[in-house]
Amino acid sequence: MKLFWPWRFLRLVAAGGWLAAHGGSLAAQDVSKDKPIELPTYTVTDSRELPPPEPWLYGRIPGFEVLSNASEKSTKRLVGDFQRFFLALSLVWPGVQQKTAVPTSLIICGRGGKFDAFIPTGQQRPNRAMASLTLRAAEQSAIVIDFQTKVLNLSTSEGATAAASTAAAAEDGVSLGGGDPGFQVDAYRQLYREYIRFLLGGVEPRGPAWFEEGVAQIFMAMEVTNTTIIVGKVENPNTISAEQGALNDAGISGTAPAEDRDFNAALAKRRLLGMDELFAVTHDAPEANNTLGGTWAKQAYAFVHWGLYGDQGKHQKAFITFLRRLDREPATEALFKECFKQSYQDMLFTIRGYVEFTNYKIAGVQAGKGEKLPTPPPFELREATEAEVGRIKGDALRLAGHVAAARTAMTTPYIRGERDPQLLAAIGLLERAANDDGRARKFLEAAAQAKAARPRAYLELAKMRFAEAAAKPAETQARFSAEQTVAVLTPLFTARTQTPPLAEVYELIAEAWARSIITPGADHLGVLDEGVRFFPRTTALVYATAVQKVRVGLVADARSLIDLGLRVATEAETRRKFETLKASLPAAK
Repeated sequence: MKLFWPWRFLRLVAAGGWLAAHGGSLAAQDVSKDKPIELPTYTVTDSRELPPPEPWLYGRIPGFEVLSNASEKSTKRLVGDFQRFFLALSLVWPGVQQKTAVPTSLIICGRGGKFDAFIPTGQQRPNRAMASLTLRAAEQSAIVIDFQTKVLNLSTSEGATAAASTAAAAEDGVSLGGGDPGFQVDAYRQLYREYIRFLLGGVEPRGPAWFEEGVAQIFMAMEVTNTTIIVGKVENPNTISAEQGALNDAGISGTAPAEDRDFNAALAKRRLLGMDELFAVTHDAPEANNTLGGTWAKQAYAFVHWGLYGDQGKHQKAFITFLRRLDREPATEALFKECFKQSYQDMLFTIRGYVEFTNYKIAGVQAGKGEKLPTPPPFELREATEAEVGRIKGDALRLAGHVAAARTAMTTPYIRGERDPQLLAAIGLLERAANDDGRARKFLEAAAQAKAARPRAYLELAKMRFAEAAAKPAETQARFSAEQTVAVLTPLFTARTQTPPLAEVYELIAEAWARSIITPGADHLGVLDEGVRFFPRTTALVYATAVQKVRVGLVADARSLIDLGLRVATEAETRRKFETLKASLPAAK
C-alpha cells in the first residue's frame, strides 16, 4: 500500500505509581471502600409527570458511543460510512485519532426535531445554517448530527417573504414557482466535517478557526474507493446536481436545492471576504458554526487548499511557517507579508485566480496490486437503556449550556430506579458544577465504589476529600495524616489508570504530597514525571513537580524541570516563581 503524503504525530506513553509501590497497605484504609452509600432522592414537586422513556438505539465503535433515534437501517448506513471514512483518514493521516480520549458521544437525531435542543445557548438563530455541531468542555465531547433535515431554508428575510408567496413547491424541496429552494443537507459530509473539527479542536495550542474549517472542508471532499483514497481533489465547477439535471432533462422550469459545493464552484460568483475578516472569525462565532451556504467556510477552504496543495505544493513552507508563527503572535498583515510576500489585497487576487483556475497536486493512498483497503468491522445496535439515554443526552445538553434540561435528562432515569455507575458519575459531576457538593459527594462516592469509568468523577471526589482534610488537618503544622493522604490519593490514582489523562490529577497528587505528613521517596515521584511527560506545557504541574524533587533531594531533576518551565512559561509572574526556585538551589557541581 503506497502512501503519497505521510503525516506524523508523536505520543508519549508512561507508567508507574506511588500507591502501587506501597502494595496497597495504606490504600486499604480508603474511607469509602466498603461503606454503603445512601444516595439522595429527587422529588417531583409539581403536577407534571415524568417524561415518557424515549426510544433510542445504542452502539459502540472505536472511540465513540452512538446514540440514535433514526431507524436502525439508516443508523447503520451512516455509522458504517463514518467507519470507512475513519479508516481512510487513519491511512492518509496516521496517528491523528485521539487514542487516549474517553469515548465521544455521537448523537444522531433522526426524528422528532431533537437536534435543536443541542444547539448551544447563544447560538440559536432563525434559519440556522448548521446541521451538525461539536460540543466540548475539557475531556468531555459530543458530536450531534441532524439526520432528519434534508433541506435547510437559508433565506434572508426578503427571500423568506418571496418563498412564502410562492404558489407551490414539490415534496422533494424542488421550487417550482421561483421561490427559494433551500440548501441541501448531506449528513454524511457533515459528520466528516465535525469529526475533523473534533480532532483539531483537541490539539493544544488550538489552531485558528479558519484553518480547522479549511482542513475539515478538504477532508469532507476526500474520495474513497476499495483501492484508492484521494485527498485534495476539487470538483469540476461546471457540473450540476443530479436533481437539477433530472429537472432540466424533463423540461421542468424549477430549481433544485443548492448543494454544498467545493470552493471553486461555491465562490465563483461571490465577493470574497477581506483576509482580516477571514482571520478574525473565532471558533464560537456564528460564521464558524453556521457554515452551510456561507462564504467564510469556503474561503477558508480555498486558502488552506492553496497553502497545502496549490501550484504543486510550492506554498507549503510559507503556509506552515505562518501557522507556527500564529501559535505565539496574532495574525497581522505585517506577519502575513513576511511569510507570503503578499499583502492581504494581493492574496485576495491570488485566491480569486485560484478559484477560477485551480492548479494543484493531490495526496492519498493507493492499494498495491491485488490489494484492497481495509473494511470497517461490523457495527451492532441495540435498544438503549434509560440510563444510557439520560447520561449521553444529559452530558451533551450540559456541554451546550442547557443545565436544566441536562438535569431532567439525567435524573428522570434515576428517579425510575436506574443506578448505572456511569449515570451516577454524570449526575455527580452535574451537581458538582451546580455547587451542590452535598449531593455531588454522595453520587461521586457511589460511582467510585461501583468502579465507574470516568476520570473527572474521581478527580472531583478527590478535590472534595482534599478540601475536607484541609479544613481539619489531623497532624501538626496543618499536615494531612496518612489516612487523609490516602483518602485523597486513592481516587487520583484510579483516575490516572483511565483515559484521558488529566493534568489536574497530577497537580492534585503533588499538592496532596506537599500537605502530607508522609514524605514520598525519590522513586515514588515517577508518577509526577509521568504527568510532566503528558503535559510539558502545564507550568503549574512542572513547578509542583520541581518543588517535590527539591524536597527529596533530586536537585538535578529539579533544575531540569525549572529550565523546562522557563522555556514554556509565558506569564511574567510564572517565570518569576521558577527563577526564585532556581535561585534557591545549591550551585551545580
